[in-house]
Amino acid sequence: MNRCLFSPQLLIRKNEIHSTNNFALELIKTQKPSGGTVVLTLSQTKGRGQRTNVWESELGKNLTISIILTPEFLPIARQFQISLVISLGVYDYLRNYLKKVNIKWPNDIYVEDEKIAGILIEHSIMGSVLSHSICGLGLNINQVKFVSDAPNPTSLAICTGKEYDLDQELTKLLNCIENRYFQLEDNKSDQLEKDYLNALYWMKEKHQFSDENGQFEGEIIGITEYGQLRIKAMDEERIYNFKEVSFIH
Repeated sequence: MNRCLFSPQLLIRKNEIHSTNNFALELIKTQKPSGGTVVLTLSQTKGRGQRTNVWESELGKNLTISIILTPEFLPIARQFQISLVISLGVYDYLRNYLKKVNIKWPNDIYVEDEKIAGILIEHSIMGSVLSHSICGLGLNINQVKFVSDAPNPTSLAICTGKEYDLDQELTKLLNCIENRYFQLEDNKSDQLEKDYLNALYWMKEKHQFSDENGQFEGEIIGITEYGQLRIKAMDEERIYNFKEVSFIH
């Protein structure tokens, strides 16, 4: 039997809202949205990145969406698997167009050393499992000028010199994410992690990092089962949660 996570009936279009993630959260509080519901907007006036970061997106140029998933089969301790699903889905989509795509831990998407997509995932917990995951995604498609002080933005149009139909690209993107979600449903998390590590930015390369003790040279060697970053430095392994370590370019 053919499975389908996303369908046109589950796509909610809004011309302008503050935040697709906030809108999705209100949906969860007031209704019972199906897994696979997608909130899309042309203009996000208060789009959020990780922590206090703001996501810049020119009106009608990019894909700004939030995906509602209902991974009730997934224990809380394995919630980072959702991050693998979304980041690998975006990675797969972009690899149809570009070669030098990587996932910068935990889930930024880079083309060479420039950021093309940001992901913000927020979970709702019920007992010992995840009742909902809201997966916010900003993917730069047709924007070619950026006015914020973000240090290294790029877009599909900048990388390829072409302009794209956003509806067509949304369908392609959701197909890629759907394939990765079904891998998770089918208990293929080992394959997800293997593919994630193969796509990981700076994996097994010596680079400069910094933490609360200052700058150091290290080499990313993987992630823990909880999604923490493992870096080998000075012949010792260091383990970091999000925001505890910075990449020095």
